[in-house]
Amino acid sequence: MISDLPELRLWRCVVTTVLLCGCGDPSPPVERAEGRALAAIACVRCHALPSPGFLPSEEWPYLLAWMGSYLGQPSEIELHPVLVNTNLVPAQPLFTRAQFDAIRRYFLDESAIQYRQPEPAVKPPVSPLFDPLPFDLRVPVISMVAIDSTDQTLLVGSSNPPGLLVLRRGRTTSIEVPSEPVSYERVGSARRLALLGHLAYDAREGRVFDFDLGREVQTVLVDGHPRIVAHRTADLDGDGSNDLFVCGFGEFPAGRGGIWWGGTTPLEEQVLFTEPGAVWGDAADLDEDEDLDVIVAFANTRPSLEVFVNEGDRLFVRRTLVERSPGWGYNRGAVCDWDGDGRLDLVEVAGNNLELRGRPIKGNHGVRVMRNEGGWKFSEVLFEPLPGAMDVAVGDFDGNGRVDLALTAFYPDWRSPSPTTFLLLLQKSDGVVERSGMDDSYWNRWMRVAAGDADGDGDTDLLLGAAKVSMAIPEEHASHYQTLLEGKASVLLLRNRTVP
Repeated sequence: MISDLPELRLWRCVVTTVLLCGCGDPSPPVERAEGRALAAIACVRCHALPSPGFLPSEEWPYLLAWMGSYLGQPSEIELHPVLVNTNLVPAQPLFTRAQFDAIRRYFLDESAIQYRQPEPAVKPPVSPLFDPLPFDLRVPVISMVAIDSTDQTLLVGSSNPPGLLVLRRGRTTSIEVPSEPVSYERVGSARRLALLGHLAYDAREGRVFDFDLGREVQTVLVDGHPRIVAHRTADLDGDGSNDLFVCGFGEFPAGRGGIWWGGTTPLEEQVLFTEPGAVWGDAADLDEDEDLDVIVAFANTRPSLEVFVNEGDRLFVRRTLVERSPGWGYNRGAVCDWDGDGRLDLVEVAGNNLELRGRPIKGNHGVRVMRNEGGWKFSEVLFEPLPGAMDVAVGDFDGNGRVDLALTAFYPDWRSPSPTTFLLLLQKSDGVVERSGMDDSYWNRWMRVAAGDADGDGDTDLLLGAAKVSMAIPEEHASHYQTLLEGKASVLLLRNRTVP
């Protein structure tokens, strides 16, 4: 997650969303209104009514056959065997066949009218800021990359099999781990690592531990956690001891996120939420009251950015900052002062596109900057489309004092001869954002990105990790994809040429 790596089960939490869709002649307005009304009854049990224009008409049959299973209507389409959670299938149909057909006609007919496929984006020019340095680590799936700027250490987490490689001063150290590394922090002299637990399902085996390279000692802090996607160490209650926020994706119907309070052995957890689908979390002072709030992106039934407001005395009050439509596709997020006004803004990344067979281009996919206006109001000041956007790293890459963004895209627009899987957004001194990318000779299916000073020269470098897998590649593009992968390294360091 790895927000996107447990995605095979991401939409199954959308219980009773829309219904089965099919083919046929466009229905008259009266029937369409009936179908819309029936769909609203089914959908609002879990989330807002999806717009038919969110997907092309050829994609609705598969998606709604899946969701129709949860209404007691067996699928007439062969579905992936892990999609349908049989525990959620009702013993008796919740809607008659006639009602079911009315709803599917509504979605199919309206989608044919409303959906507009975005035009292919213009390929970004090659950035002159970085010198690419590939690493031939012969690992097909990179689950995590990190740059530890304190001692210029590179950390690479892998999957299948899981492992952790530490690249430091010309030496590579391999550390055995039971599952995929997903997030990393430097906490004083300790290196803190979170493990996903299991790639494909929630085995309740997420773990956070500290390790020391010199002594090869591991100290487990949290174990047996629902699939972990992020963690953050900070003093959240102001008592002088570091606390640990752990964010778990989990699996329907339960996930978990909470604060493990420092100063006790073992650490004691205060649970903040127990629902599934959290794909990213962090801690930051969003309301400028000099304590840290907790921010979480949820990607399941009701995609949203949520904040757990720190009211003091370990009291956290939940507040919704941004609500999105079903299937939005949240993957990651970030906190930064985008416009330099002293308030912390939010960056959201949407691009999940795993479950649908055709991998349709969705107009909402990309990166957004939500400006903090104060008083818990956030407004969108930047949207950069990027099909299949997956991860984001924040930093001042060109040294002009303004925040820039580096992005990866795991489900790109395969219509392009060289699909954009890495995008750099440089914010100029006047706030204008310029797009750039990398040379095609370094192309890969980039999934992870991290920023930091990898060589000790004072500027901000980037580290990229790829997943060289055939998963979610449209059949008609499979051969071209294999051609693009030939001879490509799974890890790439982009060394910054900027002089501080």
